[in-house]
Amino acid sequence: MNGPGPLRLKPLFLPKVWAAPDMAGDLGSVLGVGQGIGEVWLASDRSSVTPVAEGDPELVGMGLDRVMNLYGTWIKGSGASQGFPLLLKLLNVGEWLSVQVHPDDEAARRLENEPWGKTEAWLVLEALPGAEIILGVKPGHDRAAFERAIQQGRLPDLLAKVACNRDDVFYLPAGMVHATGPGLVIFEIQQPSDVTYRFYDWDRPGADGKLRPLHQEKALEVMTLNGPGRAESPVAQPGGPGRENTQLLKGSYFSLNKTSLTEDAFQIWADQIGLRVIFILEGRGGLGFPGGEYPELEVKPGQTWLLPAGLPSCKLTAKTGKMVYLESRV
Repeated sequence: MNGPGPLRLKPLFLPKVWAAPDMAGDLGSVLGVGQGIGEVWLASDRSSVTPVAEGDPELVGMGLDRVMNLYGTWIKGSGASQGFPLLLKLLNVGEWLSVQVHPDDEAARRLENEPWGKTEAWLVLEALPGAEIILGVKPGHDRAAFERAIQQGRLPDLLAKVACNRDDVFYLPAGMVHATGPGLVIFEIQQPSDVTYRFYDWDRPGADGKLRPLHQEKALEVMTLNGPGRAESPVAQPGGPGRENTQLLKGSYFSLNKTSLTEDAFQIWADQIGLRVIFILEGRGGLGFPGGEYPELEVKPGQTWLLPAGLPSCKLTAKTGKMVYLESRV
């Protein structure tokens, strides 16, 4: 063994002006999401750094950034880029988020001296009736029309709204104009960047009572005219006794799978097959190691577990009824 076993990460709670009063569904109470919390950061080594909550006793309380400095190759695998390669969040949306866009890798390096842009994807965990998102631009508009709409205060007229329901998955490549609407709880997987250019913020004041800054020139520079977007089509994957695997999304920067286990069913990951981050949606289970390299760990709803690439074979077993989890990979 050359590094730590599985590490549970402690979530960080960020208040937002657009947050819902409470988080719908079971996750809000399980995580203890307080009033006014709009984002829950599940796995991050930059900006808001998630600390280790459980696992190697020497690492508990240490930020993921420091863990990556110590064990980066063990966690990501050889040949991986610098830093933790994902940023995972929950969004708890009570009002429209700003209409925004993110740069791609080239634009992020050129405009912000940042190593990565931001391509992301959303999995809708909860949705009130009539919930919508903005996903791209209505057909027939060019960049000049966008500039005129900004000057005339008509930008929302050009934006493509898309109805969304629970379990919908949306892919947002860098450059796509987007925003989430009220009544949604979303699991967000993305490149490890928080560079955001706001086009429009609904004339809404921030927490300090002042309008938040816009970044329209940069937004126009990096935007695409793609849209309207639509939900992805999940693909069933080979399962096993009591196990259903679904590939929700597979992109250039990350993939997202959802697995359901009946009681006593299990998932085995072979050794050294790449970094995984597991987020438990439902049920309890045990994370064990056939070779006994690490002690068995109890997993519960709302927990985020980092499984390093260097781990030997490990096995996740549902212990008390049905278990459902998300698996994020690069």
